[in-house]
Amino acid sequence: MTFTSEQVAALLANNRLGGQITGTFPPLPRTDPPVAFGPGVPLYPAAIDPPRPDSGRPEPRFNEYPVSSNLPGMSDRLVPWKVLRDAAEVGGLPRRCIEIRKNEVASLAWTIRLTEKAIERAQEGSEQPDHEVAKALRQQLSPEITRCMEFLERPDRGQGETATDWFGKLLEEHFVLDAIAIYPRRTRGGDLYALEVLDGSTIKPLRDHRGGRPQPPNPAYQQLLWGFPRGEFIADTDADGNVLNGYRSDHLVYRRRNVRAHTPYGYSAVEQCLEDLDVWLKRRAWIKSEYDDGTVPSALVTNNGASGWTPAQIKDYETFLNDTYGASGARHRLRILPPGMELGQQSDAAERYRPEYDLFLIKLMVAHFDTTIAEFGFTEQGGLGSTGWHEGQADVQRRKGTLPTVRWLQETVTDILRLHLGMHRDLEFAFLGLEEEDEAAADAVDEARYKTARLTLNEARDRAGKPRYDFPEADKPMLVTTRGVIFLEGAADQAAPGTVVGPPKGGDETTQAGDEETPDDDEDNDEEGDGEDEARAEAVKTELAAFRRWARRNPNPRRPFAFTHVTKADAPDINTEIVLFADPAADGGGADPKASSSPDIDNVRDWPGWSADLRAAAYWKPRIIKAMRGAIDARALAERWIAQRGITVKADEPDLSGVQNSGDAGPPGTPWHDAIGWLTAQGISLVQALLIIRDVQTDGYVIGERSATAVLAGHSTVDWSKWRPGDPDAARLVRPTGAANGLQTLLDDAGIVIRNVAANRMDRLAKVLSDALARGDSADTTAISIEHLLADPAWAERIAVTEIARAVSAASLFTYRLNGVRQKSWLTAVDQRVCPVCLTNEGAGAIPLSQAFPSGHAMPPGHPSCRCALLPEGLGT
Repeated sequence: MTFTSEQVAALLANNRLGGQITGTFPPLPRTDPPVAFGPGVPLYPAAIDPPRPDSGRPEPRFNEYPVSSNLPGMSDRLVPWKVLRDAAEVGGLPRRCIEIRKNEVASLAWTIRLTEKAIERAQEGSEQPDHEVAKALRQQLSPEITRCMEFLERPDRGQGETATDWFGKLLEEHFVLDAIAIYPRRTRGGDLYALEVLDGSTIKPLRDHRGGRPQPPNPAYQQLLWGFPRGEFIADTDADGNVLNGYRSDHLVYRRRNVRAHTPYGYSAVEQCLEDLDVWLKRRAWIKSEYDDGTVPSALVTNNGASGWTPAQIKDYETFLNDTYGASGARHRLRILPPGMELGQQSDAAERYRPEYDLFLIKLMVAHFDTTIAEFGFTEQGGLGSTGWHEGQADVQRRKGTLPTVRWLQETVTDILRLHLGMHRDLEFAFLGLEEEDEAAADAVDEARYKTARLTLNEARDRAGKPRYDFPEADKPMLVTTRGVIFLEGAADQAAPGTVVGPPKGGDETTQAGDEETPDDDEDNDEEGDGEDEARAEAVKTELAAFRRWARRNPNPRRPFAFTHVTKADAPDINTEIVLFADPAADGGGADPKASSSPDIDNVRDWPGWSADLRAAAYWKPRIIKAMRGAIDARALAERWIAQRGITVKADEPDLSGVQNSGDAGPPGTPWHDAIGWLTAQGISLVQALLIIRDVQTDGYVIGERSATAVLAGHSTVDWSKWRPGDPDAARLVRPTGAANGLQTLLDDAGIVIRNVAANRMDRLAKVLSDALARGDSADTTAISIEHLLADPAWAERIAVTEIARAVSAASLFTYRLNGVRQKSWLTAVDQRVCPVCLTNEGAGAIPLSQAFPSGHAMPPGHPSCRCALLPEGLGT
């Protein structure tokens, strides 16, 4: 580049070419002895950079950059920017590759979500289930998520660009230049107004004396326009990633995907493909020349000299012959050549053209952009077959092309939003709809992880995007062995270190799925004696494990823990003030220790119904699912919704043009509340199907009435052998009749519960339909989504457990009132994780029968899936 005298004077005036500093260099010691045929003594360096104050030696340079590389016209770029811009536009193939890659990324849905580290931090020290912790954190940051998403929907408001437009520009600069330059344009008040994508070819990265990025407040970038600097900018962060003196209008974001040590520039896909593109363009030029008139004659006439013509006569005849052949009709007439001339035919282009070579060049080109030839409409010839081969190649392309690009873009946008928009550190930008290329392999990895306690069941379902299980065991790490499931939580309480821990044995009906696992001592028990001793040993271990869990949750208990099998001899180290040991004589004789004494309500601290409620829930769960499935024809509902809302389905999905359209549909994007109105207009209702809740509550009432009666009699167990869930005569087991019947009152009030549950499911159904509308799902896909909602096993189990618990508490309260009990207390279940709400209610101790607990509940359940129970207090007072 040539500078004018005024430009050179301006550079000198700004001290850009003078004032050079050369540092000193105290050398390091040379202690290696000079030996024959040795490596030699290294030369003493001559420092050219300023030394460090502590060592007296300069720091190393990042690279050997061109001298005066910060001046205009000086650069270590081998390929000019204009060459890359032109290469992206010519030849067809690079442009098509770029558009394919842009479309596959820019068309993805995106969101602002919680980071995994944020969820892990929130879960530390919390006793709530992991999904509840994540839900609470998400609600807390909901305003911040909304703010960031609203900005990113139009990241460049000044240019009127949507998120899709903005990401398209970003990807264009990435694939062509690998130089993304973003100017954070701010309002005069300092707020971020827009993220403007600049032409990366106009930005010159500057170097400090070490060859790295100059730190603020020194300029790090200059914009060169018409060969001269027209503006300079500082980096958006310093060496520690911090913002210097807040955000100013002279910040610039400059990002590269391929970061290299020897140059401040990236290495784009277009630059990588230049050599192959050059061959492709020359090949195209040769093919094109075949269609140019006169380039290669189709035949040659050989003159052996026998005609005796002069050169002038030969030229005149050649002109005559070519002019004659110019007419289409004349070309088909016979021509007689003079003596001594012979006609030689030339091979045409079809004989010299080989399409396999062109396909090879195309493969070379698309490989630089991580695309496949199938995306260009080409098929592989022969071999393993085009279909399977391309499906495998698509998986490879997704792994090595799409996913790395998307992850890099996610990190870049997240970093920009945090620095310039002030997005909370617990949030991140993420694209949606990115599944692993091998789901079977991913499932196998997750299975191996949760079976070896490195992952819980709910964490595995979170990774798969599926709803969580509601039972507490799903949040516990476990080992799955050939002998059964072993939960790690509480394993140290069950056995000493070094002891093999295994699943509990025996068929004790009171042992539930949530109990802690107990040591497996098969060999020891075989040596100890008969089966009765083995059963008692197992019962003692199980009860001690339950006591330890209770003690951890109740550091200052208001009432003692009552043992059924454990005696003082079994646990001499336990404080007798907080426990009631079992009677050794009664335990040895197989009688209930509580039954051998006078009925004392305060001594009964177990709930007999905990062996029956889960049996009832397991019975009603599949029946609830069946009732919900029978309430709605998912396929017919999906077809009506698509037809009446005018959804344009994807090309590879069923055509529903034959379905009658009502004509009153709204356009795609109809809001969620319209789906609610549409369902109501269609006469869709779930109330009739949910009447099964009345049958569920009937079973729960039987469990509650019999359990409460046993507790009042001073017993901690009930004989459930003559009762089974779903017994049609279960209501007759409840003694009161007429207006005083608590069961009838419960069933009369069940209508409110049923309507609330039905309304909730209808809301979820409306959400499924509105989401299908937004995505353009087919009838098959929409029907599957509806089926998943109606047959959700976790939801059905939650309804069964909750309504049984509600009926159990109603029966207990009614029974206590009939027997003159004036006080009640809240008892938490020992076989499940207890939430702070229930622990607070339990800590309140005895309260009047008509008074509400601290949570505002008059009785359990305190939340969905709660299995807490009511105990009577102060009988006769």
